[in-house]
Amino acid sequence: MARKVWIISGPAGVGKSTTARRLAQDMKKSAYVSGDDISHMAVSGRERPWESEQANDLVWRNIVALTENFVEAGYDVVVDWVAFWKDVQRYTAHWIEQGIEVRYVILWADQDVHVQRDQHRPADSQMGERVIILRNEFLSSGAPDRYYVDNTGGELNRTIRQFQESEQFLLRRESREGERA
Repeated sequence: MARKVWIISGPAGVGKSTTARRLAQDMKKSAYVSGDDISHMAVSGRERPWESEQANDLVWRNIVALTENFVEAGYDVVVDWVAFWKDVQRYTAHWIEQGIEVRYVILWADQDVHVQRDQHRPADSQMGERVIILRNEFLSSGAPDRYYVDNTGGELNRTIRQFQESEQFLLRRESREGERA
């Protein structure tokens, strides 16, 4: 049976981590890969991935390496990261060619919900204005509309079922090669 890789993305405060962890927990044999955790592994001299293409590339290369190790060991993988369309296209192409089922989901909510969720995080985890900046980056990223899931209502089980059951989130070779919203 083909392994599956899920990339759960979206702006800060939209529920990526909660959703990704729950999805992984619901699977028979799965691994959860957090881009934030990987980003914070560099202790000294760390650059922010949103400010440095080199830092973003390093996080992605580590996500890919961990994911491939887990897939090779028979795990399905759920990746939790602010993953923009261009990066998803770039870093998943070889998985798709190998027959790995890759699904990309951009969680989305009303702007006031994003901001409110961010404000309910611990103070050292709040993103502040970065929430709005990320929203705008996603809107201008060229990601096809079909990958967006509105979770404003916050019904986690319904949201997870939606992207488990629908083929709309499945990445295909043809969708990678130029599909745009």
